[in-house]
This record gives sequence, C-alpha cells and structure tokens, in this order.
Amino acid sequence: MATCLIADDSKIIRMVLSKIMSNLGFDVLEAEDGEDVIKYWKQSPLDLIIMDWRLPVMEGIDVLYMIRSNHKMNQPKIIFCSSLNDEDKIREALQGGADDYIMKPFDEDIIESKITILGLL
Repeated sequence: MATCLIADDSKIIRMVLSKIMSNLGFDVLEAEDGEDVIKYWKQSPLDLIIMDWRLPVMEGIDVLYMIRSNHKMNQPKIIFCSSLNDEDKIREALQGGADDYIMKPFDEDIIESKITILGLL
C-alpha cells in the first residue's frame, strides 16, 4: 500500500485530506509543520507528500528544496495544496520540483484526478 504524508497547520484540512487519501487506498501520516515533514521523510519511504506552502517552523517551499536537493534519499511525489494563488508562487513550486499544485478549496474528485495523473492510482 502506498504511503501519503499530509502536511498542513490546519487540523481540519489534515482530517479532510486524510479521509480522502484513506478512501483512495493510501496509508496516511500527518504533520503539522515543515520540520515534521522532514522527520517523516527521513524515517521511512513516502510515495506522496501533500503539503501547504505556509507551514510553521519551516515553509513548504523550503521543505521541497531540501527534499529535492538530496538525491540519495527517497524522492516522493509532492503536491502543494494551498490557498496561495499567486502565479509566481505556483511557478516557484513547480520549478522547484513540485509535481503539482492544488488550490484550496478542493474536493475529492480534484485530489483523485491529480493522484491519477501522477500515476499513484
């Protein structure tokens, strides 16, 4: 079974995404800050990380750069899920190595279609 890490400072967003991903057959882990994302990534292989741009301790974009710069470690698919709709931020995330970018609010169909496009379903 594939493993997905949900990273958002909002417990409600984590809960909604966790339910969606569980329904899609993923084992789900949750993190509320960027430092926890790095900790989980170093501890075990992850297939997918869905994270917000704005995370406490370490911003999502910094997490992305750290993961993508370490070619010796597992390289999961990474999707940003954020309310930031600034074209420059979206471009920065995609150019920095994010596999996709989802705008909040989202629904299960959007999440499922993005995961399918990435070849994880």
